[in-house]
Amino acid sequence: MAKKTAPEQSGKPGLRPKTFGRATALFFFSGALGLGYELVWIKKAALVVGASQIALSTVLTSFFLGIALGGYFVGSRLRSTRRSPLFIYGIFELVIGLFALAFPFLFSLLEQTYGALYPVAAGVSGGLFALRFGLLFALVLIPTFFMGGTLPLLLDGLVAEDRAIGSRTSFLYGVNILGAVAGVLCTAYFAIPALGMNGTSVAGGIGNLLIAGAAFLFFRQSAPTHAIAGKVRLGWFFPAAAFLSGLVAIAYQVAWSRYFSLFHTTSVYFTAMLLAVYLLALAAGSLALSPVLRTRGSPLKVLGGLQGLVPFFALTMIYWWRSAEHSVALQGKRITLPDGSLRVVPLETLEIDHLNPSYLMFWSEKADAIFFAPLFQIALCIFIPVALMGTGLPALIAAAARSASTLRPVSGRLVFWNTIGSSIGGFLAGYVFLHLLGLHATLVLLGAGSLVLSGACLLKARALQQAGGEAPLPRSRGGIFAAAAPLLGLASVLYFSFSEDITRQTILEDGYGKNPARGETRLVEINEGPLTTSWIFDGPDSIQVGAGHVSLAVTYKKSWSTQAIQGHVPMLFYPGTGRPGDCLGICLGSGQSFGALLMYLPEDGRLDVVDISEEMIELSLRNYGEYNHGLGKDGRVRVHLDDGRHYVDRAPASSYDIISMEPPPPTADGVCSLYSREFYSGVRRILRPGGVFMQWLPLYRITPADTLGIVKTQAAEFPFTFVVKVGRDDFMVLSYPSRPQFELEALRQRCRTFARENKISGSRWTALCRHEMSSLEGVLSTVVMGPEEVSGLKAPMLYEDDTQRLSYSSGDRELLRLYRGPALSPLAFAALRLSPFTSLSAYFNPPLDAALAGELERERARALAFFRVPDPAQLASQAQAYTRSVTGAERAAWAIAVAGSYDAALKKEVAFEWIGKALDNLPGAAQPVQQRRVREMVRNRIAVYYAVTEKWIKALEKGHPGSPLVVAMRAELEGYKRRAAAKNARYLFP
Repeated sequence: MAKKTAPEQSGKPGLRPKTFGRATALFFFSGALGLGYELVWIKKAALVVGASQIALSTVLTSFFLGIALGGYFVGSRLRSTRRSPLFIYGIFELVIGLFALAFPFLFSLLEQTYGALYPVAAGVSGGLFALRFGLLFALVLIPTFFMGGTLPLLLDGLVAEDRAIGSRTSFLYGVNILGAVAGVLCTAYFAIPALGMNGTSVAGGIGNLLIAGAAFLFFRQSAPTHAIAGKVRLGWFFPAAAFLSGLVAIAYQVAWSRYFSLFHTTSVYFTAMLLAVYLLALAAGSLALSPVLRTRGSPLKVLGGLQGLVPFFALTMIYWWRSAEHSVALQGKRITLPDGSLRVVPLETLEIDHLNPSYLMFWSEKADAIFFAPLFQIALCIFIPVALMGTGLPALIAAAARSASTLRPVSGRLVFWNTIGSSIGGFLAGYVFLHLLGLHATLVLLGAGSLVLSGACLLKARALQQAGGEAPLPRSRGGIFAAAAPLLGLASVLYFSFSEDITRQTILEDGYGKNPARGETRLVEINEGPLTTSWIFDGPDSIQVGAGHVSLAVTYKKSWSTQAIQGHVPMLFYPGTGRPGDCLGICLGSGQSFGALLMYLPEDGRLDVVDISEEMIELSLRNYGEYNHGLGKDGRVRVHLDDGRHYVDRAPASSYDIISMEPPPPTADGVCSLYSREFYSGVRRILRPGGVFMQWLPLYRITPADTLGIVKTQAAEFPFTFVVKVGRDDFMVLSYPSRPQFELEALRQRCRTFARENKISGSRWTALCRHEMSSLEGVLSTVVMGPEEVSGLKAPMLYEDDTQRLSYSSGDRELLRLYRGPALSPLAFAALRLSPFTSLSAYFNPPLDAALAGELERERARALAFFRVPDPAQLASQAQAYTRSVTGAERAAWAIAVAGSYDAALKKEVAFEWIGKALDNLPGAAQPVQQRRVREMVRNRIAVYYAVTEKWIKALEKGHPGSPLVVAMRAELEGYKRRAAAKNARYLFP
């Protein structure tokens, strides 16, 4: 039995606990600020070089490389015989803080430089990549260099005893990462929404200056802890192991991010939570390693055993997220259909079914949706394997540094190689592994990488032990653990490699394939690329193309397609009598929208199509040629693989007659840059006078406040803005740089072209409509709002690049977490106003006559039947009957009828005003039918309109105390309050 060796003693006195505690606290806040900067830099850089995966990788590579160089320089070159490393640490924090304060100014210089050099670089092969990388690397080199030097400095200043190398290295590393967790959450959830990106950078800079000041104050009298050490030789093993550890850890993160995107729509909150949980697990692993290394003598053997367990937990726990699945279902009632089948119809109250087993109820409704649900879901999958990986770097430093005096150079070099590995791991995972191998094989490969690291560490530990350089773990526990862990990991890798492909299984069982809307369609193709995982569902009635968890386009084989109609809208409402020569389409989707534009373009016309995803371009052009008018084979079409925002910012001024958008949902992570005021300013710059710009407004994916913000932000740059309906709850925002004049005769001719679109001829918007959708009346009836009504809207905010509020919240984001599709779109539509066609008449030549305007009002109401828009003639008749009535009872009856019409359209304020009129005429109104109607009004979306309903009932009680109608309304409201209280009682903090 091998003799157990005692830990080495240096004989040097330890540091005072106060010094260690102060330095540890400063390092915690330093980690928080560092990750906050990283988030800000990534978001800011995406505005210049594009929100593509290449841009993201460029920023991260620059970030990692700067940190690596800083760690290497401090570890190998920087030494002082006069100043303590802790005091020098304060200087490093000072430089970081000064950079953060200057960041807004420096970034504006980068934007100007990039714009000036772009035309030159774009003409050279690889020029754009070199320009982007060079500018971003130059920008972040200074702060990241000094960030990378902080860990070696603190280790050199705080570890005075050889026996404390392992425990204090892992402890400080864990504390710094724990601070990074706090930084991610505070930056994503609070700082950027409240302060904006520039404000967050300035606030962080002030924080770094405070850290620097505290370091100067605390450590000004401290002397260097160690004498200058001689040259330290590491050999090849420890740098290689640190490199592999970083590569595997970051590659796992990229793979998990892709996996989660298959069943969860990404958002800024979900992305931040994934990073936060990942960092928290790294910190937990490092902190848990500290007491182990304090009592055990073999860091390599511990590391080898722990890394052997990584594949087991990574490949088995990846499915555990289902245990914390958070899904929302509305309370409903069962009805029997004519065919005898049962269907659950949501109640009109829009109350959530809190008894749904997949509905998490822990902290509060809002906190669970945006914080705790994704926290539990992500943590169940990745926390344990990431915690095991978090032991890698501190254990390697502890094993390589044989004395405290060598800790700074050893840690500096290993930080360098670990960071280089992390940088390369992110690139390989996104651009090589996922693209060439797919997610399933990538996870197998990463599991094998963990096993290689495990085996290498165990072999190295054995070699050192035989050479007398490593103390063994007790055979009874350590030996068995070290031998069994890699075998368990190997068995997991082999089992997983022969199991069903995880991408296909997840899409079908947990992703979009789980959506009942897909009907009998089958998954026919999956394309796993660097940016996203794209897929095609094909069936007897439809073809659907999407990416991740989002369906981007649907083509119905037996009926008309909303995406195809979208393409006709900017041409139908193109000012004047001419035809556009140059068009720009951003975000391809199925290509139906942009293909429809080809029906109007002249032979020498041009259509530029821009999309960020090569996979989506390939899928659409290969599968949708029959429906997008052969977009991929038309000589007038040029496809550009680029970010839409980046393309607009770099396009020449006055380049296009029509610019059409079909982006992902506005609230998805990163899409907000296509809905900001700065983007619309760029669009206006490249739009020719007399042109038209069209933006997508999906009411089923945005809240009422989002709707107002999107329309008003666009109108802030385009005063002549219209809202047009193109599907049941798909709307488009049309904007013009100058006052448009629509020629009716030209519109009639374009309607004939519109009628040639697939399944359009003979179709109507709804079964109630009296005109075909391709008729003049059918087209004009789609106009919902004009410039006058748009200018009268009041939005809670305008969207700007700096704050990116559309990604976070416009003030009512909780609605988006609770409702989707047909439950949400009527709420969003209610925020808009209908423009009378009499006020729209002046935009047409000749102006609309009274008869046509009246018919258009009625046809529009029929087309908007889904939103229960009242027939204007019927509403006017009810109002006239109210005015003509003689008795109070008659007037009260008509007032209640008018109130019901407005309430059906969710014009709650107007509806309650009419109830007030009814009570003014007949305070004692108590007919059962009237009480039933007012109760129905209270129930109608009460879960959303509780506040306004409560306000009006109080006002009516004050004006008409004891009125039977008000008593009935109060009783209905109290019933809802009791149900809500019972639900909220299940939360810790309702």
